[in-house]
Amino acid sequence: MSTPLKLNGVAGSVSKTGLASITVPFYVDTLAEALTATPDFGITLPLVSRQFRETENGGFEVSLTYEGLEDDPADDQADFELDVSMSDDPIQTHRDFKTLKETYGWDTAEERFPEKDPNQEPSPAYGVENYLAVGAVFRVTTTKRTIPGHVLKGIGTITAAPPGIAQFQIPNADGQRNWLKSAPKIKRKGNAVNITEEYLLSGPKGWLASIYSAPQLT
Repeated sequence: MSTPLKLNGVAGSVSKTGLASITVPFYVDTLAEALTATPDFGITLPLVSRQFRETENGGFEVSLTYEGLEDDPADDQADFELDVSMSDDPIQTHRDFKTLKETYGWDTAEERFPEKDPNQEPSPAYGVENYLAVGAVFRVTTTKRTIPGHVLKGIGTITAAPPGIAQFQIPNADGQRNWLKSAPKIKRKGNAVNITEEYLLSGPKGWLASIYSAPQLT
């Protein structure tokens, strides 16, 4: 049994949310040692992965990766992401659909704009079935020792303003848009958990409160 030889080339990183990752390389003589040897490098983070490769002289270079939290992160270490997009929505959901119907007419049976408007002129709205609507997903990512109680509460319910959204200064012309709390993504990272909470922006008229008034998990 050989003594593991630490090599140069230690690498690591610390994310904005406080998640630390450290990779340490070392050398051993046999495959059995490459599979099992775990030298004490004085790192207190949990070992999460092991990689190795055989060298030209028949020995093995091994890399151990340690990951987790050294200290509890501060409250301001959250990472925020606003993903704005455009979607092809039915014309009936347009905020000014009532005005569009009055201007161009509306065939209730066919659920479409007719070929001619109320003045019997060719209608520019004929054939229009959809329109491009602005949407957005707001994400808040944190790293914690354990899953906070609020993360799984309120899923499927409406909120006027998710925590942290004010920094993006999103225009809301009529004041009716709001947000729906979606299901979070939670992943174990060594001695910690990486949590991404998601909120979905509503259409111009807001999410329907009679549908989204109660949480999906109780």
